[in-house]
Amino acid sequence: MSSIYKIYVHKNERNYLNRNSFKKKVNKRLKLLIEGIIAIIVIIFLLSKLNVGEIINILKETNLLLLILAILFFLISFFLTVLGVKILFDSIHPLSFKEWVKYSLCGFSLGLIFPGRAGDLSIIYLAKKKGFDYGTSTALTLVDKISTLIIFGIIAGIGSFTILKSTELYLGLIVGALFIILGLFLFTPTGRKIIRAIIGKYAIHFKGFNKAFTELIKNHKWRLFLNIIITLVRPIINGLVTVILFKAIGIDVSFLFAIIISTITIIVSLVPLTPNGIGIKEGVGIYLFTILGISAEAAASMYALTLAIYLSLGVIGITLYTLELKKEI
Repeated sequence: MSSIYKIYVHKNERNYLNRNSFKKKVNKRLKLLIEGIIAIIVIIFLLSKLNVGEIINILKETNLLLLILAILFFLISFFLTVLGVKILFDSIHPLSFKEWVKYSLCGFSLGLIFPGRAGDLSIIYLAKKKGFDYGTSTALTLVDKISTLIIFGIIAGIGSFTILKSTELYLGLIVGALFIILGLFLFTPTGRKIIRAIIGKYAIHFKGFNKAFTELIKNHKWRLFLNIIITLVRPIINGLVTVILFKAIGIDVSFLFAIIISTITIIVSLVPLTPNGIGIKEGVGIYLFTILGISAEAAASMYALTLAIYLSLGVIGITLYTLELKKEI
C-alpha cells in the first residue's frame, strides 16, 4: 500500500512540475509577444509622424562605401566589447577570443529579442559550458555591465546639459542616477542579501559571485582598468559610426553630439518595454537630432541603416546559437 501511495505522490509531483514548467513557458512567450506588440505600436506611431516617402528617397541615395565603412567601425566596437568581457573572465581561466566572439554573437542576437538588452546576459548561461559557474559568470558580467552603465551614464548625463531643456534634463539625470545607484547596490552586502532572498533556493547556483568579485578587485585590478579603458573608447566609436551613417545619406552632424546622442539612446534601450529598446531608442534619438536642426526623416533614415546592421549581425548570432543548441541535443 505504501509503495502505491509513493507512486501516486511521485506522479502528482511530476504533474505539478510539468504544469509549472508549462505555465512559465506560456508566460515567457506571452511577455515576449506583448513586448513585440508594444515595439510594433511604437514604430507605427513614429512612422505616422514621418514622411515615409522622403525616408525611402534618402535611403536610395545612401553612399554604399560609407555604409561599409560604418559597418567596419560597428564591428570594431563589437569586438572591443567582446575583448572587455574576455579580459575580465580570463581572471578565472582563459578562453580563446574566437570562443568569446561566438558567445557574444549569440548574446547579441538574443539581445534583439529580449527587453532592455536582457539577452546580453545569456553569456552567463553560455559560459557555464566552458567551466564558469553561474555565480562567477554573473559577477564578472555585472562588473562589465555596471562599468558600461556608469561610464555611458556619465557621458549621457554631462552631454544632456548641451542638448535638453531643464525639465527633460533633470528627469534624465534622475533616471540615470537611479540606474547607477541600483547597479552599485548589487555589490553591497545588503544588496547581495536582498538578491539571495529574491532568488531563494536558486541562490546556491550563484555561490561563486562574491568570491569572483573579491578576487577581481584584489588581485586583478589591471584587468578591471583595461575593461574601463575599453568601455571609454566604445562611445567614441559609436559616435563615429553615427557620423559616418549620416554622412552616407548626405548629412553632416557634430561628432561630439553624435557621441552624446548615441550614448543616450543606448541608456534608453535598457528600459524593458520593447525588444532591445527598438522603437523607443529611435524615437528618443530622432527627437534629439531634430533639436540640433536635423530633419526627423534624415534621423529616421540613419536609424533604419543602424537597425539593418543590428539585424544582419543578429541573424549571424541566431545561426550560431541554433548550432550551439544542436550540439547539446
